[in-house]
Amino acid sequence: MEATSKRQRSLNDDAAAALRRAVGFAGLFGLGGVAAIACTARTPQPVAGVAADRLLVQEALWTAEASGAPAIALPRALAVRRADPAIAAELAAAQRRLVADRGAAAAGRDAVIRRMDEARADRDLHEAQRTVAALKLDQAYAQREAAEQRHDAAALAALDAQTKMLKIEAARATGASARASRTLNALNARMLAMATAEHARVAHELEAVRNKLRGA
Repeated sequence: MEATSKRQRSLNDDAAAALRRAVGFAGLFGLGGVAAIACTARTPQPVAGVAADRLLVQEALWTAEASGAPAIALPRALAVRRADPAIAAELAAAQRRLVADRGAAAAGRDAVIRRMDEARADRDLHEAQRTVAALKLDQAYAQREAAEQRHDAAALAALDAQTKMLKIEAARATGASARASRTLNALNARMLAMATAEHARVAHELEAVRNKLRGA
């Protein structure tokens, strides 16, 4: 019984000592120690091997997109191995993506440009109509002045009706020209927004690829 009691006390002492060491360790390192350990565990590891080759091709793709280059320029590390079937396949896929993206962007721009041309033609047409109406009004006013001097009531009545119609035509043409100008301004803004969005998209893709290469 006495031996059993001694072993029990010894076990209890060992447990208490272990608990004190654990508490001391926690106090020594605290939350800062825990955070440091976690940060060490999350240290980015650069990508290597086939995955790195694929990402380097993607980086070259988005670099070409950003610079407007007609083709993808591989970094030297890949260029010397471009005959490698895996790299050649990645490069071919990236080049197809570049051509497709360029085609889609060009199609979008062309559609807006066509609408801009139409709006510009409408504006020019209505401006011409307004100019013609203004010239006719000047003539009508001159004729009315002459009719007043002649005291020609019939001519005055006809000229009054004519000037009224010409004012309406001029106002309509002015309004239509203004609407066409607003449409043209909106399309100009649309073109700028498309370019800005495309630039942001490419920059985002390029940054994402570079983060993956860094292991982030």
